[in-house]
Formats: sequence, C-alpha cells, structure tokens
Amino acid sequence: MLDDAPNTLTEAAHARLRGAILGGALAPDEKLRLKALSERFGIGATPLREALSRLAAEGLVVAEGQRGFSVPPITRENLLDITRSRQFTEAEALRQAMQLGDAAWEDEIVASYHLLRRELERREPTETWLDAYEAKHHRFHRALIAACPLNALKGFCEALYGQTMRYRRVLTGAGLLTRSVDAHHVLMEKVLARAPDAPAELAAHIGTTAEAVLAVLEAGG
Repeated sequence: MLDDAPNTLTEAAHARLRGAILGGALAPDEKLRLKALSERFGIGATPLREALSRLAAEGLVVAEGQRGFSVPPITRENLLDITRSRQFTEAEALRQAMQLGDAAWEDEIVASYHLLRRELERREPTETWLDAYEAKHHRFHRALIAACPLNALKGFCEALYGQTMRYRRVLTGAGLLTRSVDAHHVLMEKVLARAPDAPAELAAHIGTTAEAVLAVLEAGG
C-alpha cells in the first residue's frame, strides 16, 4: 500500500487541478505557483508538480520552463486548432466504431443520450448543474467512439475533448443549449443506423458548437 501512496496523491492532485481548470476556478493565463496551490488544495509540492506535468502533456497547462506553469489562454486560434483536430480524430474513430460496434455499444449510446436529455430537461443556472451536464455530454461522446479498436486514437480524442471543455464552459455558462437535444438525437439516430454520413454529422456538430463558442467570445463572453 505504501508504494501506491505517491501515485494516489498525484492522481488526487491531477483530478483537483483538472477540475479547477475546466471549471474556471483556475482562470486562463493564471500562474500556477506550487506554494499557492499547495495551500489552496492541501496537497504537497511533489504530487502537484507531477500532476502539472501530466496536465501539460494533456494541453491543459502550459509549462514555461524555469518560470513554472500557467493555465493556457482562451484564444480563437487555439479553439479552431482543437476543433479541427477533433473533427478529424473523432470522425475517424466513429467510422471505425460503426464498423465494429455491437449491441452493448449501441445500448450505451442510447443510455447516454437519454441521460443527457434528462439533464437538459432539469436545467438549472448553477455550477453544480453545469458540472452534471458536462459529465453527461462527455459520456455521450465517449460512447460514440467506444467500439473503435485504436486505443491511441481514442486517447487523442479524449485529450482534445478535455481541452475543448474549457471553451464549452463559455457556451454552457451563456445558456446556449436549446438545440443540444435535437442535435444529439440526430447524431445518435445516424450512428445507430450506420449511416455513411454519420462521421460527417459528428464533425459538423463539433464545428457548430465551436462557432457558437466563438460568437460568445467575440461578443465579450
């Protein structure tokens, strides 16, 4: 058990920091100083440093050499980069998942869609609700590509989705979710029907979300 303790502390630090970055508690461009983070989260410097290095590899933290770490800025260029990368990787992962997906894969897609729909129906203007909604949305997108046999590709998709979540928070915070149920229902139906244009539908869905986020950012958030 003692050998597991350092890894457990690093995992805890990673989860806490990741949640704070994605939720906006650690703001874009904010410097991430070990002493301040240790006092804030009650976690030692070593697991924090390891967690920050992991987050840097995931694109959620910027490593600034001897100057330490910071939260990446929110920029149009970065969002477009992430969006186009997601469109390419998730569409291909979905294409392969549709070729190999079985009944259990289909069941999870349907279940995750219904959970997402119910979450939207009970919409509340709270951070707790936003967290719950994002968890259900993430589950749906994971379910779509779960049957893809290429684990590295799915890993890229997961990392890119994590980077997108900071931007999606702008959208959910602005309350622009009215079309979400319909868009996800159309996507689900195409995937379950193994429609040849389902990967293109997913890419378009990702692009539409990015356009909505850009509109909010350009309007001043």
